[in-house]
Amino acid sequence: MRNFLKKLVDSGDSEVEAHLVLLCLGAVTLIGLSIYHVVCLQHAFDPDPYGQGLGCLLAGGGAAAWGQGLQRTAQGGKDKDDESGQ
Repeated sequence: MRNFLKKLVDSGDSEVEAHLVLLCLGAVTLIGLSIYHVVCLQHAFDPDPYGQGLGCLLAGGGAAAWGQGLQRTAQGGKDKDDESGQ
């Protein structure tokens, strides 16, 4: 289980990605609060706010991952130029 969680937030260079950690923590918190709302507070489960919240969370995490990918692509080109002596 630990290996699975480590791979979930790991980049290709064996570095932990901050946006993936925040995305996982946010998803666990959102699910936990939904369970608390239904089980402890005895309220009816309303899928609309839950789905909208989870969708916004995943969209934000996807946007962060996309932005980081663009940044890495730009840095990758610079790193190759530096290694070739240009």
